[in-house]
Formats: sequence, structure tokens, C-alpha cells
Amino acid sequence: MAPPEGYTADTGAMASQAKTIHDAAEDAAKDVKDVKPAKVSEADFGTEHTKWAADYTAAIEQLGTGATAMCNSLTGLAQQIGSAGKSYDAAESDQAAAATQSGSGM
Repeated sequence: MAPPEGYTADTGAMASQAKTIHDAAEDAAKDVKDVKPAKVSEADFGTEHTKWAADYTAAIEQLGTGATAMCNSLTGLAQQIGSAGKSYDAAESDQAAAATQSGSGM
């Protein structure tokens, strides 16, 4: 007996995609970890532009914080996908064992 159309889980694909997402998030985290704090000082903006230094520094801080949060969220998503795949695998194994047990009528 096959599951209804559209109600299957490809656990191999889930594991593969979880690893892909996790690896991409780790790579991105390495790239964004040095984004903040801003590497430019107020003096580097020149006399006409020093009024923008605080805004620039704040924006870089927000960008770095947001990028780090995104990487952390993607890592968490990858872990959830991987866990779900393992749960599907375990449930399918349990159901297959129950269906083929002696006396089950299958």
C-alpha cells in the first residue's frame, strides 16, 4: 500500500537540503562576523561628511546584527529539517515493521 499522492517525504532529500542550508549559513556567518563594528572612523568621513558618521556606524551595526541573526536562523532551520527527516525515517521503519509482523495480515 502506497501513501496518498502528495503525502510522501523524501528523507534523503531532506537530509541533503538540511546540510546545504547549514553549510551555506556557516559560510555566510564567516563572511559577516567581521562586518561590525564599522571600520571607518568619523575622521575618515572628512570635514563635510562627519555628520553622517554616526548614521553610517549605526547602519553597519544593524547590518551585522541582522546578518548574524539570519545565519543563526538558517542554521536552526537546517537542524529542524534534518530532525524532521530522521523522525520520518523512524516512523516509516516502525510502520513497515508493524505491517510485516507475523499475523498482521499484510
